[in-house]
Amino acid sequence: MTHEKENDRGRCGLRSFTRFYAVQTLYRAEILDISPLELLREQVNCGEIHKIFITENISTTEMDMEFFQRLIVVAADNMLQIDEIIGTRLSYSWKMDRLDRVMRAVIRLGTAELLYIEETPPRVVFSEYIEISKSFFEKKDVAFVNGLLNSILN
Repeated sequence: MTHEKENDRGRCGLRSFTRFYAVQTLYRAEILDISPLELLREQVNCGEIHKIFITENISTTEMDMEFFQRLIVVAADNMLQIDEIIGTRLSYSWKMDRLDRVMRAVIRLGTAELLYIEETPPRVVFSEYIEISKSFFEKKDVAFVNGLLNSILN
């Protein structure tokens, strides 16, 4: 394997961790009842973003910071439209506020990336957010995320 391919693979892996941390950031903003943009500013200004370990071996200092900021900004700037799109795909008896907060963060970011970050292929978005879902949810909830993201894309 060439050095260039190894770097691409590493960057892709770091993007996975970046997405995972972006989900945590959206969740945290909702818990704190502040804008994700405000939380992003606080994290960057206080240097907090450089202190967190995403896994035992990877910290936020190693993630794709530019991509992380883009995910948060795109999701925050388009949150009303994203929620409206998600809401139209939920069944009549389900509303956004009935979804678990982590579920909302996963679906919001997945929707944001599907609709507003065009260079990421849809299959990659599905795969990434399904994997993130597996970290938090049981099989039926992971299938729910998959079905909802698929409905949004179509």
